[in-house]
Amino acid sequence: MNRSKKLPVKKVDYAEILDMFLWGMGKLMRPTLSNMLAGFEEYHYYHRRDALIQRLHREQLVSRTGQGAESVFILTDKGRQRLGDQDPTPRWERRWDGMWRVVTFDLPEVQRKDRKRLWRALRARGLGLLQRSVWIWPDELEPILNQIVHAEGVPECFCGFESRRVFLCTDQEIVASAWDWEEIGRRQEAFLQTVKAGFRILEHASNLERLAAEARSEKIAYDHAMIFDPLLPRGLWPAGYRGAEVWEWHKRFRNRLRGACARLQSTASHPPVNQRNDRSSDSPGRGAVGRGRAEA
Repeated sequence: MNRSKKLPVKKVDYAEILDMFLWGMGKLMRPTLSNMLAGFEEYHYYHRRDALIQRLHREQLVSRTGQGAESVFILTDKGRQRLGDQDPTPRWERRWDGMWRVVTFDLPEVQRKDRKRLWRALRARGLGLLQRSVWIWPDELEPILNQIVHAEGVPECFCGFESRRVFLCTDQEIVASAWDWEEIGRRQEAFLQTVKAGFRILEHASNLERLAAEARSEKIAYDHAMIFDPLLPRGLWPAGYRGAEVWEWHKRFRNRLRGACARLQSTASHPPVNQRNDRSSDSPGRGAVGRGRAEA
């Protein structure tokens, strides 16, 4: 990715680590997983990588067969749940019943903290802000509100209703007003302008550490592009919406990433003859992927 314009660096979480299994052929040998983790600055040192791998296994996010350098780790169902649904297509293709769900809430000034927490929770779930404390959504809303009440601990202060139309507003005008499409568009355009550079880097990546670093950079850029996107049904898309284009480029990148990962793993397993002959003279810790296996 083009790093001339730096994006916010987020703290590494388990989902980001487990994501490597999706493009790493589903299962990873311990040396391969360790070399990939080295692409994260937070896990540059081996003892940190080793501790993380143990935590993933202890929390049953990955399963393990074998011991030591022969260990093989596989993403578990619990790990897949931790990753969540990666494909936005079903959201875009869902059928809309033509009904808007509108909710408003009333919290006094003395409960400002509750108000801010509620506002953030509604925004995080993609709801549109029609005006002040009036929020709107095209799908069933009660389950979302119940989830927020229990998760955030805010008082039940909602008043909601369903409507097939909002007086003096078309569906397109509601969509244009309730979500910040200008900001969404800027983020998605930035991703589309930079993702292509990542393909060239994948082609020339010579080790799994470099590959993992580039995968992380692209994933951060993709999340940055989509985080505010409400993923509305296709019939409600505003003019010029580029979310589907972002998803297609992200898929292409991931497919190329899988190919590059397979290539590097194959090279590590079957190095050229001259490299095998020279390996005995190499000093420990030098080289790319093949010697990284011995390190891990």
